[in-house]
Amino acid sequence: MTETGSDSLLLMLHPGDHVAVARRGLEPGSALAEGVIRISAQDAVPAGHKIALTDIGEGEPIRKYGQVIGFAMRAIAAGEHVHSHNLTAGTFGREHALATDATPLQMHDPASVPTFEGYLRPDGRVGTRNYIAVVSSVNCSASTARYVVDRFRDPAMLRDYPNVDGVIALTHKTGCCVQPGEPALQLERVLAGFARHPNVAAYVMIGLGCETNQMSVLVENQRLNVQRPGETAPTFLTIQELGGIRQTVERATEAVASLLPVADALRRTTQPARALVLGEQCGGSDAYSGITANPAVGFAADELIRYGGTAVLAETPEIYGAEHLLTRRAVSTAVAEALLERIAWWEQHVAMHGASIDNNPTYGNKQGGLTTIYEKSLGAVAKGRSGAALGGLPLRRAYRQAGPRVHGHARLRPGEHDRPVRRGVQRGGVYHRPRQRIRL
Repeated sequence: MTETGSDSLLLMLHPGDHVAVARRGLEPGSALAEGVIRISAQDAVPAGHKIALTDIGEGEPIRKYGQVIGFAMRAIAAGEHVHSHNLTAGTFGREHALATDATPLQMHDPASVPTFEGYLRPDGRVGTRNYIAVVSSVNCSASTARYVVDRFRDPAMLRDYPNVDGVIALTHKTGCCVQPGEPALQLERVLAGFARHPNVAAYVMIGLGCETNQMSVLVENQRLNVQRPGETAPTFLTIQELGGIRQTVERATEAVASLLPVADALRRTTQPARALVLGEQCGGSDAYSGITANPAVGFAADELIRYGGTAVLAETPEIYGAEHLLTRRAVSTAVAEALLERIAWWEQHVAMHGASIDNNPTYGNKQGGLTTIYEKSLGAVAKGRSGAALGGLPLRRAYRQAGPRVHGHARLRPGEHDRPVRRGVQRGGVYHRPRQRIRL
């Protein structure tokens, strides 16, 4: 048995925790120390996984980050590996204090606000890119949109337009038989958000003709037919009205070609960091995410907010079990109650399908040391740090109020998994750059 100091082997995140994180793989019999605690590893514990610091009785809550991450499925001895074989999520009540800790961050001196070179749009928002978009209003026109973009993939096509960052296809997999009502309206809002994203200088929208998500209705409902001052006029095309895909591709190609000089005439200008809207999202989480990457993103978000910018914390089901930490920071009881309403919706939704929110941690998450949704969520909310006041925006209103008008940390309500979350925050006008270094 080899005596080894805790500085190199264990990481205890909170004085009240029942478990510590193994900094590297532990062999059975390893003697370990964490403060005044002395234990011997009973099992092999992979790096990033949890080891019990004390004896835990069957059914007792287990804490990490100072919060409950689940319950012991059986008696657990100090030194045992704690994971899916002996830890279950269970259910428990959480104290949802409402808007009790909404302390604004101390703002930086306005004279010291950093700047970046961006594209000031007619509505006051600022883009970091200058794209021409080809948007499919329905899944049936997605291939057609991509055919159009293929015409501009040759660098020679854009050689004369150095200020255009590219021609992009914004497609999706719904719209044909979408459920009328809120599902259809949400799709409309997402597509309108794509079209008027601050990174899009101009766009062409393509529909099929017989779909439920009728482009004419979308255009009217989202007021895409109302051209704002300084806004480039869009082009709307319907495949069946034009006589087929080939004709549509030709017409759309002509429309994009006519937009290239318009977009190229735009220039980057010096803009304050407060114009930035940052989207935050997890991806491929493991036990280190809540200790390293997520707090680092949270720090960057806080700095952006202190300069007057906005950060968006998405993925509502991945705050489940940690939402009580966020309701305290809500800017009002109404915002806190709206967040709790969304949590209740997810509980009802998964129960209706005979599922569990604890199904969320993936195989990869668990291989990396995460066991329950509570544990994953407690690490995920670190992207929101602790100082910024929290504002809540449902997907249908997000960033009608954002950009230069609302600043701070906001909650967004898109779907659960990475892809719909990305679409949701992008629709909201967010500069979504996951897993890339953030520089002001």
